[in-house]
Amino acid sequence: MINRLVVTAVLLSSFGLAQQPATTPSPFGLDPSAASANVTEQRVPVSKSDIYCAGYISKQTVNRENFVAGGLQSPHTTRFVDRDIVFLRGSGYQPGTLVSIVREWKNPDRFDLYKGASKLLKETGQPYQDIAYARVIELRGTDTAVAQMEFGCESVVPGDLVVPFVERSSVTVRQSTTLDRFPGEKPSVEGKIVLARDGDQLITTGRKVYLNVGLDKGVKVGDYLRVTRGYTPDETDEADAATLKSTVMDDTQKNAPKFPNNKLKELPRRVLGEVVVIGATPDSSTAMVTFMLEEMHVGDAVELEAPQQEPQTPGTH
Repeated sequence: MINRLVVTAVLLSSFGLAQQPATTPSPFGLDPSAASANVTEQRVPVSKSDIYCAGYISKQTVNRENFVAGGLQSPHTTRFVDRDIVFLRGSGYQPGTLVSIVREWKNPDRFDLYKGASKLLKETGQPYQDIAYARVIELRGTDTAVAQMEFGCESVVPGDLVVPFVERSSVTVRQSTTLDRFPGEKPSVEGKIVLARDGDQLITTGRKVYLNVGLDKGVKVGDYLRVTRGYTPDETDEADAATLKSTVMDDTQKNAPKFPNNKLKELPRRVLGEVVVIGATPDSSTAMVTFMLEEMHVGDAVELEAPQQEPQTPGTH
């Protein structure tokens, strides 16, 4: 009888090949020193584009008085991209400094992708999309600044908010992993994927997701969490849950024992893949999918992994 099934996988590094911004000097360009190599295993750096375009969820209030008012060709141009001139309203700007341009995100569809999604997201915080970064050139009057876009994740539009730029930690990811397909131990930290970037429902390798666990729970940048799913109606996709109402028995079975739906929670939870944390706040974290065994959905559970022992290279000690 098989008591434990372990899956060993080689990770694809395509998620680290996002287009790199060609700016100098550049806090966003790929830093070769981030690709650390030691005697045990080569690790792959997560691209600066992935880190600085990931977005985040936060309970911290943003100053809504600082925002993008327009650009050089306003009002004829309403979308601004790399190297464009933009005009910032508000206060606290300093010439020569970088500022972050973010978007206070809302779901335009007003549809819950999983049961309790809106309530859980509200409890976790407000989602913000990383839109761009700009450098302040000059001040005009007491409440206007001229800035030039230096790096864009997507087009800036009037009304996007301006917040202070914060340098983010670099992250390297392992190239191989060992996962227990059906873990039996109770995890030290449990949470959920409350939202995916751009409001996506299905999640693939390299995509960014937002978790409702963060620094206060001991989750930090560089940590891995495995994504799991159980078999109860609350844990499955709404369409898949309809299957629970159908029969699973065969006409040729005589007096077959039945496993009731109210016992589904006793089945081993299954691992769908894993994510690595690339940003963290006290109440939430931003993670990137590094490996998948099967498709992931928003609403899936996550649990903090214990550190894996790096494989030894032959001939080393």
